Amino acid sequence: MAQSTAPNKSTRRQSALGAWQSHHQHCLRSSLWRLVRRPLGTWATIFAIAVVLALPGFLMTLASQMKDLGGVFAAEQGQMNIYLKPGTPPDSVHTFTQWLKQFPLIEHSQLITPEQGLKQLAERLNISTLDTRANNPLPPVIVVQARANNAQAYLELQNQIQQNPQVESIATGGQWIERLRKISSFFNELSSWLLALFGLTVLFVVGNTLRLELEARRQELLLMALIGATRRYMLRPLLYDGAVMGLFGGFIAGGLINVLLTMLTAPINAIAHEYGTTLSLMTPASLVLILGATGLGLGWLSAQLIGQNFLRRSVQV
Repeated sequence: MAQSTAPNKSTRRQSALGAWQSHHQHCLRSSLWRLVRRPLGTWATIFAIAVVLALPGFLMTLASQMKDLGGVFAAEQGQMNIYLKPGTPPDSVHTFTQWLKQFPLIEHSQLITPEQGLKQLAERLNISTLDTRANNPLPPVIVVQARANNAQAYLELQNQIQQNPQVESIATGGQWIERLRKISSFFNELSSWLLALFGLTVLFVVGNTLRLELEARRQELLLMALIGATRRYMLRPLLYDGAVMGLFGGFIAGGLINVLLTMLTAPINAIAHEYGTTLSLMTPASLVLILGATGLGLGWLSAQLIGQNFLRRSVQV
C-alpha cells in the first residue's frame, strides 16, 4: 500500500509542476498576443514608459560621453609641463633633463625648444611664419609624463622640481581631469535621482492601464475565485502584462536615446573638437539592458501592487 502511495505522490507532484509551467507559458503568450490584439492602449503605455525612462538614460549616456571627452585629459594624468627660465642655455637645459632621469616616478620626458615652441605658436595662430630675428621670448619647455599611481608621490615630485633654480613654473592638466570628473559625477547622480522619481511615474502609468484591464476581467476573476483559484494564480497574467510592457518600454527608451544622440552628434563633436578629440556617440548596450531590466521590474511591481489591492477590495479569495 505504501509503495503505491509514493508513485501517486510523485505523479501528482509532476502534474502540478507541469500545470505550473504550462500556466506561465500561457500567461507569457497571452501578454505578447495582447500587444497585437490591443495595440493602441498597450503601445501607448509602452511609449509613455519609454519616454519617462529615456530622460535619465540620456543623462547617464551624456555622463559616459563626458568621460570619453575627458579621455584626452585622462591620458595626460600625471603629465606636467616644466617651464624653464627664459634664456636658459642649451647646456643647462641638457643638464636639467639629465637631472630629471634620477626620479623613478618619471616615465619619460620631451624637450620643446624655444624655436619649436615658436613654430607651434605660429601653427595655432594660423600664421605661416613668425619673425625669428628678434629675441625669442619663449622659454624651454619640458613635458614630463609621470607614473601618477600615487597622488602623494606625484605632489612630492612636483615640489622637488619646482625648487630647482632653473624652473620658472610648472603647469599640470589635473585640474581639467578633476573638473570633468565632477561634471560627470553630477550627471550620474542627477540621472539616478530622476530615474527614481520617474520610476514612480512608470508605476502610475502601468498601474492605470492594468487597473482598467482588471475592471474588464472582474467577472472572470470572480468566477475563478468561486472555483478555488489562488490569489497568485489570478495575479500571474497581470504580472506578465506589467513585466512585458515595462521590458518593451525600457528597450524602446534605449532606441529613443540612440535617436537623440544621432541628432546631437554634430554639436557634441563640435565641442569635443575644441578639446582635440572626437566622440563616437551611441547608446551603450549595458544601458539598454539596465533600462530594460528597470522597466521590467517597475512593471512587475506596479502589477503586483495594483493586483493585490484590486483582489483585496473586489474579489474575496
